[in-house]
Amino acid sequence: MGRLMATATCTAFGAVLEDGGHRVGQRVLYERVGFLSVLCRDLTARLVVARWDETSLDVLAAGVDERGEALPSKGWMALRRLGWNIPAPASASVECVGAAGTVGVYVSDRVRRAGEEQAARTLRLALHRRAIVQALLATWPANLSRRTGAEWAALRAVLPAGVGGAEIRNRTRQIRDFA
Repeated sequence: MGRLMATATCTAFGAVLEDGGHRVGQRVLYERVGFLSVLCRDLTARLVVARWDETSLDVLAAGVDERGEALPSKGWMALRRLGWNIPAPASASVECVGAAGTVGVYVSDRVRRAGEEQAARTLRLALHRRAIVQALLATWPANLSRRTGAEWAALRAVLPAGVGGAEIRNRTRQIRDFA
């Protein structure tokens, strides 16, 4: 059984600037958070594009680094252990175009970790879905409308742990529609 995750909504109504203590309203806050979101998205996209190939996914699926040590559960740490972090010059600025078109924006390590964590989650989700698709293709049923008991047993034997019926139905439907 998978872990239950919960999130709570949060609305920010204002902020205080670090350099002087001036209050800013929601509009300025939303602009800055929007810029940061676009920056994180761009960093994530760069990492995912760089590692969206079978070789990289196989390395991540192995779950160990080049020294044979298990990868950490935190995605950003796992990517850094593999040497897949976002390359940055000594000044820690990243050549990235932000929401305002700014290039060479200084990116703190916390922002970089957020982008790396999202990239790791995306790549790990790709691994999970790849395993499901491979299991479904390996045990494709004779009759798509109804699997036999033996076909279900064969499928469950090769599926990753914790895969539910809805996920099986959705991936089967997607494969059938694609084919």
